[in-house]
This record gives sequence, C-alpha cells and structure tokens, in this order.
Amino acid sequence: MAEQVRIAVVGPFSGPRSAWGELLRRSARQFTEPSLVWELHDDRGDAEWGVLRAGDVTDDGGYAAVIGHFNSAGAEGALPLYRRAGLPVVLPLATRPGLLAGSGGGALRWCPDDLGQLRAIAAAAAGHGLARLLVGHDDSDYGRHLAALFTALPAPPLALSALPSPWKPRAGDAVAVCGTHVGVAGVVRGLRRAGFDGRLFATDDCSVGEFAELVGTAGRDVHVTRLAGGPERRVEAAFTALAGALSGDPAARGERLLARIRAHADAAFTADGELDVTPGTDAGHGWEIRPVRPVRPARPGTRGTGGAPTEVASFDVAVVGAGVVGSAVAAATAAAGARTALIDAGPAVPSATHWSGGIVRAYDPDPEMRALAVRSHQLLWGRSSGHARRYGFRRTGSLVLLGPGDLPEAVRGVVELQAGGIEAELLTVEDIADRWPQLAAEHAAGAVWEPGGGCADPRLTTSEYRRQALTTGAQVLDDARVHGLEPHPLGALVRLDGSSVLAHSVVVAAGSGTPALLAERLPAGAGTAEPVTRRIRYGYFDRGGRALPALVDLVTGVWGRPMPEEPGAGTLLVGRPVDEWGVPPGGGTQLTPEQVEYVRDGASTVWPWLREARCLGGRHGTDLYRKDGPLLGVVPGEPWTVVAACWSGGGFKTAPAAAESAAEKVLANLRRQGRISA
Repeated sequence: MAEQVRIAVVGPFSGPRSAWGELLRRSARQFTEPSLVWELHDDRGDAEWGVLRAGDVTDDGGYAAVIGHFNSAGAEGALPLYRRAGLPVVLPLATRPGLLAGSGGGALRWCPDDLGQLRAIAAAAAGHGLARLLVGHDDSDYGRHLAALFTALPAPPLALSALPSPWKPRAGDAVAVCGTHVGVAGVVRGLRRAGFDGRLFATDDCSVGEFAELVGTAGRDVHVTRLAGGPERRVEAAFTALAGALSGDPAARGERLLARIRAHADAAFTADGELDVTPGTDAGHGWEIRPVRPVRPARPGTRGTGGAPTEVASFDVAVVGAGVVGSAVAAATAAAGARTALIDAGPAVPSATHWSGGIVRAYDPDPEMRALAVRSHQLLWGRSSGHARRYGFRRTGSLVLLGPGDLPEAVRGVVELQAGGIEAELLTVEDIADRWPQLAAEHAAGAVWEPGGGCADPRLTTSEYRRQALTTGAQVLDDARVHGLEPHPLGALVRLDGSSVLAHSVVVAAGSGTPALLAERLPAGAGTAEPVTRRIRYGYFDRGGRALPALVDLVTGVWGRPMPEEPGAGTLLVGRPVDEWGVPPGGGTQLTPEQVEYVRDGASTVWPWLREARCLGGRHGTDLYRKDGPLLGVVPGEPWTVVAACWSGGGFKTAPAAAESAAEKVLANLRRQGRISA
C-alpha cells in the first residue's frame, strides 16, 4: 500500500463561526481517498488560535501542505511559520487585502480580497438609486477593520459615512453592516427593532446558510455579499487542485508541490499567489450581492396574548422541531412547492438529534422500525458513497448481537432486508470471533451483519437537510420557542415568543418536547399512560486504532460505533442504558467519574479492552419512549397535525423514511385543499 500523505485542514470547527468550518469539513470528506489523509485543526475562527494551530502543524513535521485558515488575521500570523517550514498553503476563503503582498510565493489564494466586496456593495447601493450609505459593524475586530476600509473607500456618486450612535432612522437611508455572521445578525435585528425599515447590506461572512436562520424575520430587504458562485465553489476548487496535485505526485513537497497545485487549478495566480484578475474587469469583480429571502409580512390587526399586537407569518406548512426528521420534512415540502416554515427552538433547547449516537443500520427487531430503516437505506444510507458522505455517513458495517429469543425475528428480518436490496446475513458466535477477535460475543446467540451499515454525524446529516430546505425556499425561524398550537379558520396558529405562524398544515417533530405541545391528542400506547422521556448517556473511549463495526447488543443493551468526526475523533462512542425516566428534555457534555465507570463496566462485556482504555469525554441527552412504538401520522383533534416522534432511542437511522412519510401526508392534505398542484 502506498504511503499516506497528510494534509492539515485549519478552520473554525467549533465556536460561533463553525458553520464556515463545515465547508472545509465537507470537502475533506468529499476528497477522501486511501493515499490522502485530511487532518482537522480547530482554530475556532480566532486569530490567536490560528497561530497556535500553525505552530502545532509545523512542530509535527509530517504534513505535506495546509489548506484553510478561514480567518484572515489568523492566516496572516500563521503564514510566516508555514513559510519557514516550507509548507505550501492553500487559502480558499481568507479575504484580507494585501495578505500575500511581497511574499514571493508559498501560498495560493482562491478568492478576491475584501476591497472587491466593499466596492460591490457600493455599486449595488448606487444602482438602487441611493445617495448615502451608512457603514456599521458588529464591534468585532474583524467588523471594525472592514468598516474602516469601507468608509475610507472612494465610491462616487455614493456618500459613505460611519453609522452614528445614537442614530435615528430617516427616509432614504441604507446601512451596510460589517462583521461576523452571528454579530451582523444581531445588529440587523437591533436595527429593525429600532424602527429602521430600509435596505441593509451585510458582508461576506453572512453568506453562510446559518445567517438566514439567525436573522429570522428581520431579514426582509437584507442583501448579502458573497464570492461569485458561492463560497462552496471556492473551497471545492481549492481541494480539487490540492488533491489532484498530490494524487498525481504523492512525493511532491515545497515549491514542486506549489507548481503542481497551480497546474491543477481552475484559476491563474500572480507570483505572490494572489488570484490573477483579468485587466479591465469591474471594481467588484469576483463578488455578487444576493438578497436574503424575506419572511412573509405581518397581517394587520392580528392580536397576540393579552391583546398585544403580534406579527403573523403565513405558510402552507409549519414544521415544529428542527432536528434531523423536522429538517428533512421541511426539505421535502419546500422542494414540492409548499411555503414552509421550519421552527427551531435554538441552542437553548437542543433537539434529540444533537445528542444522538448516529448508528445506521437496516435491521431492527421491531417490524415497524425495520420497515422504516429499510426504506431509509434505499433513500439515503445505501446510495453511492459520495452522496451519503455529504450527509456525514461512514460505512463501517453494522453488527447486531442477538439473544436466543431474538433469532426467529432476525431470520424474518434478514429475509426482508435482502428483499429490499440490502446485503445482510446471520452470523454464529464463532463467525463473530473469527472476523472480530477484539469483540467478545460468547453471551450472544448470533448476530445480524450488514456490510452497508455504519454511522453518521447527526449534526452534518441535519445540516445537509436544512441546507436543502433553505435552498428550496423554506424559512427557518430560529430561537422561536413554541408555546402552543391553536385551531384557526385557515388551519393552525403556532404561537411563538412575540409572534405567531399561521399554517394550513402542521408537522410536530419536536422529540421530547412533543407531549407538551400535543398533550391528550397523543394516542396512548396499550401498556403506558403516555410517552415518557428517558436519559441517554455515552462516553468516548480510545479505541487504539482498532477497526470496528457499529454495534448494538440486544442482550445487554450496550451499543457503540467508531467516531471519525469531532468531538471524539479516533475513539469508540459507547453507550449503556440508564434507568432514569421522566427526565427534562436537554443534555450536556459532561459525565461524572461514576457515570463513566458505569458505561465502561457494561460495555467491556462486548469490548473487553475497554477496561483499560482512556475515556476522552462523553455526552448525555434525552429520548422519548413509547411502548407501542413510534407515532408517525395524523393525530386526532384540531388543528390538523402530523406527528413524527417517540422513536425510543433508535430513530436516527429511520429519519429519511419517517420524514418522507410525514411529508407525503402533509403534501396530500395541501393538494386536497388545492394549495399546491397535484
């Protein structure tokens, strides 16, 4: 086997700018091949952390190249370190002017600089007939630096000036806000609350999908600057050139590697490594201005709780719950032409998806869950590696250990899986020992093995569905805590903090928050008075480089899967059932030493080497259980509502099919009403 080539990928993989890190992470997955290893280094989008990560990379001495440093200030401080180490650097998104001036090479930048985007904003404002543009910022170092550049820019016939404080809006004003997408969203919301209803321009950090979610209903008449074609295209182009250069010449390093990257690039560069812009192009070349899709305007005369005015936005469907199922439903309904609101309670109320273990398999001992899992395999998990990888899926194989009483259902299940086009087989305990000597399965009676099973990063899966929903026109209402559902002559009124959503159909995919929203409308199972919450808890244990399948043990209840992604990359994620019921929704990232040992003691029955393995962290969350299985369908009563909940801890693998079923019911209802075409 050829020696592997290591590339350092430096970017914000945590913190408020992590949405940008996902672009780098996604491309690293897309361009994975046996000879190339993309290793992530988290700089949190912070300049000082960027320099620290550069020190880690150069001290290691084993990397062929660096790609990343989204943060321009971090890149500026890191470049001298890389230059001294002879490490070529590829910069897809660092836009600070003069970043490579006089460097004489060593780095290649795939994007134009910030002066171009500022000129593009000025040209757009002038093109709208505006005479004055006020320039503000989010009080970050980045925002202040960009605003200073902007106000110093000659932009006739437009008059540029700093946004005064305090400031009273006046007719004809327009405002450009510079800064991070999180900070700018806060400024925009504040300006709208202050009564400013004019045109707003936001700088390129806001060209990530999360900005539309953060700005919410304040996004009307907001225009965002972005790299022409979108930042994703720049990242993918940079990865393509670097991967092509190293695949063709794995031994290339330093100047030779830089020359090969240039040869594989889709652009030309100056001697310093800047994009070689064609002479005579306009001042804003390489940048474009795109509107944020507005939320529908308020309906006059609507009153909220206590008679106070409230804003009401109207949609065909409101999806309550923005975990993996809710996001997938929103993507499907929006793609079908339905005006869709995806209501996300925000980081203060994380969904069950946030804490999911992410195991993916088609076999389940429950026939209803198994049918959904088989369909999910056909819709997503079993598709081409490149397609499934976009959703964070990794094919490790899936092993389900069986007790003696589980064997008859397993025989039926394997037949069903095979009939659905899924490779599956029954294994004996001896088969397991032969294939995975690092596992202990003497307590089991056999296993179901699926080579096509594995695991996924639930956050990436949800992010991809949410991206699709936004792309096809859905509105994401962030930090919009839902207080209740009320019947309305046109359908349903979803009451939020200070506003409401009017929808003709509602989907509730709110996980552990579902009972509070639907109360007595939830059908009780035969053996339980109502669905009940239960704590889930798991730890990350050093797996010592062992190649392991995803595993669920029906005998002991423990489960685990290898972790290729953060947090816990290179570990085995291991969970054990805990007898904690009726707990409040939510979760956390800390386990006590006693909780770690509880997980270790149970899991070492299957993975004996865990007795000595280091625990590198853990998480806990909440699932909603129902003895008679999941609730997926129209619930009785008003308003007309589809529920998708009560997955009893195993719902992630079935999310694509559950969302398909819920979306089909909603779309059929809208077609009956004549609100969308058949």
